[in-house]
Amino acid sequence: MLITAGSIGAAVAFTLEEAVEKVQEMAAAGRKVNAEQMVICHGGPFDEPENVGTALRMMPGIAGFFGASSIERLPTERAIRGQVEAFKGLGLG
Repeated sequence: MLITAGSIGAAVAFTLEEAVEKVQEMAAAGRKVNAEQMVICHGGPFDEPENVGTALRMMPGIAGFFGASSIERLPTERAIRGQVEAFKGLGLG
């Protein structure tokens, strides 16, 4: 699933509800092969702590979340943007 947040996020992605449904479908298919597998979610609308928390509450049996852009790219973009804006706000004299 693709993350839409941030400056280089995807233009289109699943809604939280659609992503939850997809994860549950994949987990069910995988558990037919191995009932003891660990399933985690990643990407799409699983981008912010609030969204991940909501999703995990909607998906009993999902072991957790793997963060990539949501942990390294999105916070970095926010920090850089804030720093640039602070410099832009300086008076010239």
